[in-house]
Amino acid sequence: MLYIVATPIGNLDDLSFRAKQILEKVDIVLAEDTRVTRKLLEFYNIKKEIIRFDEHADEEKLKLVENLLKEKNLAFVSDAGTPNISDPGFKLVKYFKENVEIIPIPGPSAITTLISVADIPMDKFLFLGFPPAKKKRKKFFEEVLNSKYPVVIYESNHRIKKTLKELQELEDFECIIGRELTKKFETISYGKISEIKIIEKGEFVLIIKR
Repeated sequence: MLYIVATPIGNLDDLSFRAKQILEKVDIVLAEDTRVTRKLLEFYNIKKEIIRFDEHADEEKLKLVENLLKEKNLAFVSDAGTPNISDPGFKLVKYFKENVEIIPIPGPSAITTLISVADIPMDKFLFLGFPPAKKKRKKFFEEVLNSKYPVVIYESNHRIKKTLKELQELEDFECIIGRELTKKFETISYGKISEIKIIEKGEFVLIIKR
């Protein structure tokens, strides 16, 4: 079996009981970032072989996983949150969906964490992931502007101010900005882009009101 396992987005105590059971049960853990996953497993005193499987995973790596699955149970985890949201989990599902039993183990997600404290209805929303670093940024932000529904995006500390500046050039959007969600220095801010003070540390989730 191949388990797709959601892991904490920051606070390691957020690992679900079922996810812990699965990680203890499987033979090998496939990880987007082996260092992050090793830290998680050590926190729960789980000793497992960890194999890197990231966005650069090629046909050779998929063949390796295929051979392992003939005799072993595997789990895939991203470095934080629910796999297949801005990470390479889909490659495994696409490759093995016809021949391997794939079981999702749900859990934390930065998207739903911020949505849960939104001050607007979020029964419909558009998730766009990270803005492009260079090409197609204009098109990306036009999609935000033209959306009928609230837009959720991710951004890194390196580009958060640039992204907010470009958004504000289109419109001084009302938004909700979550920084370092579930971690020690978590902050959640509400207001117009021009009103919110940003500390350029950590990872960000934005809900842009439409």
